Amino acid sequence: MATITVPRVVPSPAEDAAALLKAFQGWGTDEQAVISILAHRYATQRKQIALEYEHKYSESLIQRLQSELSGDFERAVYHWMFDPAERQAVMANAATECIQEEYPVIVEVACTNSSAELVAVKKAYHALYRRSLEEDVAARATGNLRSLLLALVSTYRYDGDDNVDMELARSEAKIVHEAVRNGAAAGGHEELIRVVGTRSKAQLRATFGCFKDEHRGSVTKALPRGDDPTGYPRALRKAVRCVADPSKYFAKVLRNATRESAGTDEDSLTRVVVMHAEKDDMGAICAAFQKRASCTLEQAIAKETSGDYRSFLLALLGS
Repeated sequence: MATITVPRVVPSPAEDAAALLKAFQGWGTDEQAVISILAHRYATQRKQIALEYEHKYSESLIQRLQSELSGDFERAVYHWMFDPAERQAVMANAATECIQEEYPVIVEVACTNSSAELVAVKKAYHALYRRSLEEDVAARATGNLRSLLLALVSTYRYDGDDNVDMELARSEAKIVHEAVRNGAAAGGHEELIRVVGTRSKAQLRATFGCFKDEHRGSVTKALPRGDDPTGYPRALRKAVRCVADPSKYFAKVLRNATRESAGTDEDSLTRVVVMHAEKDDMGAICAAFQKRASCTLEQAIAKETSGDYRSFLLALLGS
């Protein structure tokens, strides 16, 4: 379930816009007022507030927020102001600028959305940048990483759970095993990309299950860990994890982002919380995080972040 909380009686967009303007005025910005409004409104409500603010005050609310806020707090609020499809399009575009390091964003967008949601992201990308997501991925990635990412963002998977072919799962588990064993020989990479990039998520989970039963180990542990400079092996493992168990995958991302020994990864932390706080999977991600980390996500964020940034993330998580 989603974690953001919205009051039973919500002020009108005009009232919220006026309250935000008041928060911007004076000697300093009232950041807590900004959080109390924007962290407790759904995407459709935030859009109405932004439209009303621009209509009444002749300036962009997003641009005003960018000028009034700063640091990780500003970046989190900036992304939060977009609707879900636009937000992911903006994040995906930023990721293509440094795709060999930021490919996880592309993998997450492609592998954790439904087919209809992925189409919506690609439409938003097209509208915002006058280019396709596929075009930018193809231009900026190279080698097997390009082939994998293009397959993932171009696919239109069947979303149902009612059409799993166990004979096909057993057959493709063997194909995956052979592809892993042979690597680049005999088209191994091409076969891995074909299977991961085309089958429904339910079919892939069945294939991964057959692989584990037959070879007594998970697909992710068997996949190549070669020193490919494009990042392809790591991207392939992330794609498999995203499909196999997205809640567990994001719990691991959040755990790595909040490890005290490694320093907080604010970009990853912001991305996961902001992208999922109003989606139905955030509750499951929090539960998976607690199982993995032996503390709640709220406790980890409270410990590893500070100030208005911490307050904003905790508000999105319902605290």
